[in-house]
Amino acid sequence: MGGIVDYIDQYADKTFDKIPFNEIDALILSQLSYVDFSAIICKFDSDVEVSLKEASNQFFNLYDDEDIQKKISIVYKAAMLLKQCAQTKRYKNISLLKYENNINDKIDKQFSAITFYINKDLAVIAYRGTDTSITGIKESAMLSYMFPVPAQIEGLYYLQESGMLAQRDLIICGHSKGGNLATFAGVSCSNSLKKRIKGIYEFDAPGFPEQMINRYDYIEMKEKIFSYIPQSSIIGCMLYHNSSRKIVKSTNEYIKQHQVSSWQIKDNHFEFTDETDETSKFVDKYLKKLTAAVGEENIEEVFETIFDFLESSGVNSYEDFKSFDFIKLIKAIKSLKNITDLQKDLIESTIKQAIKEFSQLLYKDRMEYIADSFSKKINPING
Repeated sequence: MGGIVDYIDQYADKTFDKIPFNEIDALILSQLSYVDFSAIICKFDSDVEVSLKEASNQFFNLYDDEDIQKKISIVYKAAMLLKQCAQTKRYKNISLLKYENNINDKIDKQFSAITFYINKDLAVIAYRGTDTSITGIKESAMLSYMFPVPAQIEGLYYLQESGMLAQRDLIICGHSKGGNLATFAGVSCSNSLKKRIKGIYEFDAPGFPEQMINRYDYIEMKEKIFSYIPQSSIIGCMLYHNSSRKIVKSTNEYIKQHQVSSWQIKDNHFEFTDETDETSKFVDKYLKKLTAAVGEENIEEVFETIFDFLESSGVNSYEDFKSFDFIKLIKAIKSLKNITDLQKDLIESTIKQAIKEFSQLLYKDRMEYIADSFSKKINPING
């Protein structure tokens, strides 16, 4: 049992003719979408193809180790995966084309996608997602009150054009918000394209408003949607899903499980567990409670207030919550003008109950850590 790095080593010499494309390959390509190929691969309006090996060579000629190490963790790890894949028989000859990276701060749009030609029969379209920062979580939370978001519309346009030109069977994939874009595009595209879609792979991706998952076209494609979340999923618990989700074992804790390098793999498939842990259930429950308390029409204002307050308070990650002053957050929400006093009371009671349960979770984790450490001290051989 290992992770994606071990999988790439294990199947390095196995071409796709010998071992067909699978869920782990979809995960790897979804991670490669985090690499900035803007100076290497031709833009969306070009049909020029670059092999993965050549793309890797160009990338590491442009950027030295110091440049790459400065990038956020998920981008750095994606670059390392690119280098590793370029040295394998399985991946080096994959063609890369139609790289798109479009950021528009005025309309809160961050969109990036890339197309991979695996062979003459199969193309994979991968959408880039977000990281585990508060900013990344905020971007995913936006899906609660903006539908469709600009990136979803652009994702559909990208699939429609790139998919039609590919003239191959299609796999669509993405991690985090990228998985949401992949599913939205695959569900919303033309019927002629849907016939060529063999699978939509979403990895710890936020879901959709209820009206989306109840749409006929979503239900029609439901059997082609393969959804994976880690045990402590947070991003993947946002909003609603109408496809069966498989829970993957991870070696990380809490929101760091969003980093797929920690997901456990055996042979050419994930290692699964039966259910999410208490942290994931906690987030799922209180996000839905908060939405119910204020109504979908007001959730944007509430989320904007929460995230602005978190950012101004220096909260950048999950760990920062352990020393966070929630009383000040409640006061900030109570100052909102466009929601009723009853809704404010519901928000306050929801947050207070969440704080209480969150504290119990932290206490339980701390006790389990102490017990485990004690056990290892008295049983050093077994530890």
